[in-house]
Amino acid sequence: MRSPSNPKPSMLLFCPACDSAFTGVSRCPRCGGLLLMPEETAQEESLIGDAPAPLAPTPAGRAFVGTIVALGCYLGLRKLTMGSVFALHSSVERWWQSDEALVAVFLLQVLAAGFGAVLASAGRMRGIGLGALVGIVCGIAFLGAEVAAGTPPTQLVLLLQPVMLAVIGAIAGAAGAWFWPAVPAFDLPPPLVKRSSSISLYDDTPRDTRRPTVWWRVVLGAFFIVAGMTLAEKARYSAEKASGGMLRVTSQGQGRFMSWQIATLAVLLGGAVAGSGTGAGVRHGIYTGLLGGIGIAAMRTVHGSFTQPEEYLLTWMNLTVNGPHDPIGLLGIGMAVLIASFVGGWFGGQLFLPLAPLHMRQRRLHTFD
Repeated sequence: MRSPSNPKPSMLLFCPACDSAFTGVSRCPRCGGLLLMPEETAQEESLIGDAPAPLAPTPAGRAFVGTIVALGCYLGLRKLTMGSVFALHSSVERWWQSDEALVAVFLLQVLAAGFGAVLASAGRMRGIGLGALVGIVCGIAFLGAEVAAGTPPTQLVLLLQPVMLAVIGAIAGAAGAWFWPAVPAFDLPPPLVKRSSSISLYDDTPRDTRRPTVWWRVVLGAFFIVAGMTLAEKARYSAEKASGGMLRVTSQGQGRFMSWQIATLAVLLGGAVAGSGTGAGVRHGIYTGLLGGIGIAAMRTVHGSFTQPEEYLLTWMNLTVNGPHDPIGLLGIGMAVLIASFVGGWFGGQLFLPLAPLHMRQRRLHTFD
């Protein structure tokens, strides 16, 4: 006959010393210690003490490591590119002075800075600041290397690189913190009762958490996109004119490349403006890109010509079009705008999180009532 002091055979008890579970006995078969209930085990562990905290690198250390890795990655990619150029081109120096080399170097810098920003921001709640810091430090280092190699420091293309890399680093940092978030730290108190019940949760109906589309933000973002794609070349001319000739580009290809960079920043800004503070940045970025692409197609059809950023984009996409009325060219530009606006909308939603509902912000806490 089973002793009434012994637990039931089906009851699972734990030994905190051996970290094992047993059934049918009241003492551990290994160490002879008293077995405990699950909730008693939690109380026993809370009395023993907290586990040692894991090593957490500082933001400065993360930024330093990300920057060093980005610079090393860029040097490695540049060596691989030089090897490919030696194998495919007869005149290496002529290729490095071409517009293709300018685009290739920019893409290598983007890949390196983005990888360093992702590495620095992985495992953190918010990686936008760290990513932007890695991007701007890498941009300044790349600019210093170009100046030390003999490039005139007044070239407007080089001065815009740190700004572009800072934006790209911020986007990559947000992506790194989003894909590899910080490990949550739970401080769970021991339960006060032997058993818990979920019956009281049956009446707890979930609230509708859908975020409405803020259409005025979509229209405002589409305005930024259309204006940026239209006025990018004029903005570059104005910058050169305002500097009195100090800031300049040395070739027509550099001017087209820089106008494309300004237009890309405008499209990203339009998506970020539409998605910021809405809680649905991806949806707002897509709607803004669609509306902006339709506006660009309508304006180009009416005016009868593409802008320089759009011509550069079509050349880079290797699309041969017969004017602004060609649907292939309009579709290619619209898809590029949609992708950039999608990225900008997601980034704006990560950069500016939605506020609390209005009824919660208007509530006041009266302590002494």
